[in-house]
Amino acid sequence: MKKIVKVIRLRGIIVTVLSKSPEKAREIAGSIAKLEDKNKVEIYYRKLSPDLLLSVLVPTDYPDSILNAVSTATLSDVIIFRGDEPLNSFDGELLLLMSTLEKKSMIIGGDERIKKLASSAGVKNALFVDSPHEIRFEDLAVDKDAGFIYIDRVFPVRGVGTVMLGYAKTSIRAHDKFVSLPAKKEIEIKSIQVLDVDFEEVGYGTRIGLAIKGEEYERLKETYSLVRDNMTEKIEGKIVKLPWTVDLKNGNEYHIYSEGCYSTGIVEVEGDSIRVQLRKPLPEAKEYLIATPNTNGKMSRILGKITF
Repeated sequence: MKKIVKVIRLRGIIVTVLSKSPEKAREIAGSIAKLEDKNKVEIYYRKLSPDLLLSVLVPTDYPDSILNAVSTATLSDVIIFRGDEPLNSFDGELLLLMSTLEKKSMIIGGDERIKKLASSAGVKNALFVDSPHEIRFEDLAVDKDAGFIYIDRVFPVRGVGTVMLGYAKTSIRAHDKFVSLPAKKEIEIKSIQVLDVDFEEVGYGTRIGLAIKGEEYERLKETYSLVRDNMTEKIEGKIVKLPWTVDLKNGNEYHIYSEGCYSTGIVEVEGDSIRVQLRKPLPEAKEYLIATPNTNGKMSRILGKITF
């Protein structure tokens, strides 16, 4: 029987490494933490202290696809960029993603060419370092509450029921109740695990495994988020237009991202105002990123940001 830890309240820091070279992104992540989950988004772990865990995410399908890069970047607290010579439009696209999100940012190997490109992309206040070992991740921990849980994997386990893997973007306790998206089914968190150890409570940023009570697996298998009541199916706000992109077209469908989650949505733009009718509900957020999977190799697939 596993021991339930009640004294230590875990929290975490989520970092994304962006590079048009998956090999260089893996090299950086592997120098920071240990590879634990190999998929299109690789996950590396490191225990910074007894109560602080570091997760490093690498979207390995970039530049072929922008979608996982946007998802991991919006989910993360910190973004690390590694340029790859010769610089091209993909480096510019990743720097544009970094600047648009305005998160804590580091650029590794910042020669004058990269600094000039970063400036053109609007990157401000990024820390330029020669090596990831210069970064003190302990100093980058955030204390916030986004009010939901990000889910990236759902599967059935015999004798347990439905299990979900993801990241706590809020403090959670065993027996807390949430609403699953997109199904909008109320569920209860039966138990919480972190690195195969049971916990009664975990804090923001922690990579978690949840045993779920309240609904069958078939009704929950498409879950991408657990919210309390903070969800939206329509967004109305201000559009922040970006350089190196095409204009949004009224009536067209685009990908709308926030905190790792996304839905496609139909947009209507009038001046600097934008309305989006989402295909699936998303957790409420302070901003949303607009992207498209399509590219001609020259224009950025990061199209804009919605603010309020």
